[in-house]
Amino acid sequence: MTGEFAGRVAIVTGASRGIGAVLAEALAARGGDVVLVARDEARLEDVARRIAAAHGVNVRVVAGDAADAQVAARAVAAAIELGGLDLLANVAGWYPTALVEDTGDEDYARTLASNLGATFAMCRAALPELRARGGAIVNMSSTAARFPTPGLALYGASKCAIEGLTRAMAVEAAPLVRVNAVSAGPTMTETVKALMATDKTGAVAAVTSALPLGRLAKPEEIAEVFLFLASARSSVITGQVIHANCGGHMA
Repeated sequence: MTGEFAGRVAIVTGASRGIGAVLAEALAARGGDVVLVARDEARLEDVARRIAAAHGVNVRVVAGDAADAQVAARAVAAAIELGGLDLLANVAGWYPTALVEDTGDEDYARTLASNLGATFAMCRAALPELRARGGAIVNMSSTAARFPTPGLALYGASKCAIEGLTRAMAVEAAPLVRVNAVSAGPTMTETVKALMATDKTGAVAAVTSALPLGRLAKPEEIAEVFLFLASARSSVITGQVIHANCGGHMA
């Protein structure tokens, strides 16, 4: 698919690490220019330098909280400087692991802001430009939205909200903008690798063995689903939540 996104500009949030960084590089490898958004400016700059050197595309960095309306506006402005905006990929997120009664106000506020708040702020800022050019939004959801897991109630609730927002925007933004979401399951990110290295309870192994495919997803595999939903290959798909979780939605 070399050149599939040539001449197109994408904003990717959560682009300093994990699935976001992998997705940004995959878009660049297919010819797309990218605007990277994340809190960690140093890591974001490293990702930007690597992508620009490897793929020769235009890369812009916007450091800050994607839930901040000013950060969202800066990201859209950076995309316009590159020629316009064709794709918004909302990957940024946060998940505390605590039972409801043990969840503090700070984690409550941060989870809603980092998941629903960031997705909403970025979509609100991006939609006028996406409508002008025609384009796509792909949001990040999770199996936790539909399959209750102790300790992930708040995270799951925030992802339920993202799925509802996705469907509503798909109706509001049609026919010029398609809006979909990816429901990702456990994925072999840096965070999960670190957890596996220290996990003495066997929890990660238990989760893995319960998946029909018997393994966790790779960040590159989740990125491929984002790319499909962002591309002309999915031109008749909107308002959908695509499960990309090694069969976890059936387990």
